Amino acid sequence: MGRVIGSGLSAIKEFIEKCLAAGGTPIFRTRYGDRRLPGNAVIAACWGKGKEVPGGMITDVPPHIIEEMEKRPGDWKWLREKI
Repeated sequence: MGRVIGSGLSAIKEFIEKCLAAGGTPIFRTRYGDRRLPGNAVIAACWGKGKEVPGGMITDVPPHIIEEMEKRPGDWKWLREKI
């Protein structure tokens, strides 16, 4: 479905930090269409700096984190503080 750029919470944290350092805004999507991604994956993108920080899939994200992402679309700050 896309290129895998990492696995687990450490990959999410690393992506957030790289994106912010480049001057972008991290975005995470938990679904493609109306279905969750397989393998407890999320799609990561760096809005505004996608060329500098390419996005992709991060696998093995804990289900409770995916659920919280769905409750807080567009809000990455809680995630940065939590992990």
